[in-house]
Amino acid sequence: MTTKTPYHLTPNSGPDCSTKRSAALRRRRMDMYYEKPDEPDEYKAIARKAADIVKEHEDGSAALARAKALEYVVFAAPAELEKNCIFVGGENPFFYNLMLPALSGDKVSERYHSLFSDLEIRRFKNAAVFYPGFAGHITPGCDQILLLGTDGFRMRINDQLENLRRTSPNEDSVKWYEAALLSLDSVDAYAKKLRAACEKYYDGTGDGEFRQCAKILEWVPQKPARTFREALQSYWIIHVLITLEMGGCCPGGGIGMGRPDQYLYPFYAGDIENGILTRKQALEYMELFLLNFTHNDYYTGHQMFTPGTQGSLCGITPSGLDAFNELSELIMEASARIHMPAPYISIRLNKKMSERALRAAANYVTCGLGFPVVSDEALIPAFLKHGRALSDANDYICACCYENTIPGRESYNPSTCWLNSAVFLELLMNDGKSILSGEDLFGAQPPLASYATFDELLAAYVALVKRALLEYIDATNRADKAMIGNRAYPLMSVFIDDCIENGSDVIDGGARYDLTGIIIAGMPNLINSLTAIREVVYEQKETDLQTLLEAMRADFDGYEKLRGKLLKATKWGNGDDKTGELAKIITDEMYDAVRAAKNARGGRYQLALYSFVANQPMGSCTGALPDGRKARTILTRNMDPAWGTAKKGPTEVLHSLSHIDMTQFPNGSALNLRFDPAPLATQQGRDLFGDFLMGMVDLGVMQVQLTFADTETLLDARANPEKYPDLMVKVAGYSARFVDLSEDEKDEIIGRSAQTLK
Repeated sequence: MTTKTPYHLTPNSGPDCSTKRSAALRRRRMDMYYEKPDEPDEYKAIARKAADIVKEHEDGSAALARAKALEYVVFAAPAELEKNCIFVGGENPFFYNLMLPALSGDKVSERYHSLFSDLEIRRFKNAAVFYPGFAGHITPGCDQILLLGTDGFRMRINDQLENLRRTSPNEDSVKWYEAALLSLDSVDAYAKKLRAACEKYYDGTGDGEFRQCAKILEWVPQKPARTFREALQSYWIIHVLITLEMGGCCPGGGIGMGRPDQYLYPFYAGDIENGILTRKQALEYMELFLLNFTHNDYYTGHQMFTPGTQGSLCGITPSGLDAFNELSELIMEASARIHMPAPYISIRLNKKMSERALRAAANYVTCGLGFPVVSDEALIPAFLKHGRALSDANDYICACCYENTIPGRESYNPSTCWLNSAVFLELLMNDGKSILSGEDLFGAQPPLASYATFDELLAAYVALVKRALLEYIDATNRADKAMIGNRAYPLMSVFIDDCIENGSDVIDGGARYDLTGIIIAGMPNLINSLTAIREVVYEQKETDLQTLLEAMRADFDGYEKLRGKLLKATKWGNGDDKTGELAKIITDEMYDAVRAAKNARGGRYQLALYSFVANQPMGSCTGALPDGRKARTILTRNMDPAWGTAKKGPTEVLHSLSHIDMTQFPNGSALNLRFDPAPLATQQGRDLFGDFLMGMVDLGVMQVQLTFADTETLLDARANPEKYPDLMVKVAGYSARFVDLSEDEKDEIIGRSAQTLK
């Protein structure tokens, strides 16, 4: 294993691909961001036909209906190739959404709105963002194709099917197995179609690289991969077709890629040892492979978000050993060199990391991409608390924006409901009604004069939000029950343990673990508001609750002096015990509300602490708050300090978060921090930053997402965007070029306190 210093890209300096070929493909991928082509009529017709096939067959078997639609799309869609792209498949971004109409037009979608009362719909609009169901942000074990090939999966399925027919035939399971086999046939048919396209493209005069692609496709994915390049190609085909089966990126996010430094390492190491691959070649292969994932989302409504695909590096192995290896470092280098906003490559940190692993991680994190940094010390205990076996918990990944999952073993819907924790304080104070709309959302509340102490007010808030959580769980379970037996993803289910053994789809409870997530947003505003009430109303006695409510109803017009006092109250993010202990009480109570709840498939509910971009729509329907925030302005994002309020440096921000028991929130917790990149230009500076990252681990913080840009640079980039084409920032759960953001998003990035390490 080489001991050279890992590659480091100076923050915001742009790409430095290792070859001209990968640089050319990167340029093409970046150009695609700005293309606005119309969907070809041929693709529209294919999508309509696929939807018709699902409707025709879904009453007999949802799984067979989906498999038949996939078979048709593979047959009908053209196999397109792109120069410099040597991992073929899914080249046209419109391909990924060819089964979206089949998803959005099935009987589950048609019956969706009838599941909820008018009151519930009003609550969804004013107090939460509600996405029940099963859509994306899931990580099937696509890497299993590398060891089994489609032939190996067929043997497993046929064995189960034969046993089922011989013992106790279950017609639903028989049809699901038949759908799984048909889906695997479609995988092989797609590979065959791509092989023919490669052979035709070459035809003695074209790019000789496609001749090699054709030879590779003669073997994979039908057979187990033998080389590093075969492994990458085989994996890519499965990823493409599962994304297609899910309806593309639009329903809810990309398909996770698991832990590539673990499942690809044997192929990499074997090729290096046998002399058929050099590190330089492997680096280019990985650059080209990662560039494929950046175009899953083009021409869709998610283009700016690029929720795409998430993989995790480093961490520990299922048996508990340090997982860092030479390929971990190479993938970091490839990702840094292409310098694209997707795929997300998160880094798992833990106390077992070697000095070299930590240095490689710090070099990568500070290169400016903004991808997540997560802590094994918080997440593994969280997974154990929520029912996973130790070997599975050790094998987790950060699955998309902030969510965490066990690849290939979970049915996972992390974002069924985004609860606006801040608006419930407004509802409590305003007799259950929205200040802005006047709608009665949660019924009459106790009069404000009845709260003689702050603790009584806090208890009333906790009771209201716990009631809301249970009601949202009930609504979610109704939505999920409507899906069971009526929607299926047989190809994806093949790659999730234990669906084959159970003869059941991932939607129907076939997976080893079954989780549903509820996201708690608006926490910084809630904590700051409650702290302001405690200090200004109960301790300083500067006002009373009724007067405060009148000020909120007036959006502080005429109450400027009172607002000034509220703004001066202690704020979240400065490491103090007052806000920290309040955060702990609230989060403990929220966890207590859902800890025993079961989802529609008998699995568990999990909570998360973040907002993603929901802080914007939630803010628009939230009135003025006791923290001094004006009505309709955005809520503070994730678990960040409110703009301009973090006065004591980044370590104290971590201290604030350390008050919360993160083992209660395996669904994710996010903190965005912005750092001045200048001190990170040297290895010494990056090593110091590595120490900061380990401080996060020591304090029990689950995750941080980082932007490296000083305020002066951001302001100049806003005024002169042509000077900063590659300035990457972390927005929410996604990274993006700063110049591509809306003005509101630019304001949010610039508004984050610039941090420095001392």
